[in-house]
Amino acid sequence: MGAMGRWLKEALLDVVVTVVIVLAAIPALPWARWIVLVYTPLMLLLKLGALLAAPHLPRMRRSAPEALFHVLYGINVLALLVGRWWWMAVAWVLIWGLSVAVERRQRRG
Repeated sequence: MGAMGRWLKEALLDVVVTVVIVLAAIPALPWARWIVLVYTPLMLLLKLGALLAAPHLPRMRRSAPEALFHVLYGINVLALLVGRWWWMAVAWVLIWGLSVAVERRQRRG
């Protein structure tokens, strides 16, 4: 498997989550909204835990470009804003910020 195949595999969950979030922004798809309602708080807790534990964890090497994850987080926030799901958009901005903070803390630690 080539480098691009490896990073696509690494980013697959993030891409699937982004698709579900875009679908959740469409009010006629309540199943997608439920997935986002459950997944988002879990993600916030995981990112907060990762931030607190970052200096003690080994740095995870990803072959996927970091910019890809920024693009996906941006699409998530934009879709939620377009869908007027304000609180979820705020939650995903926090998830995005925590992800950046974890990455920086791991680089320093």
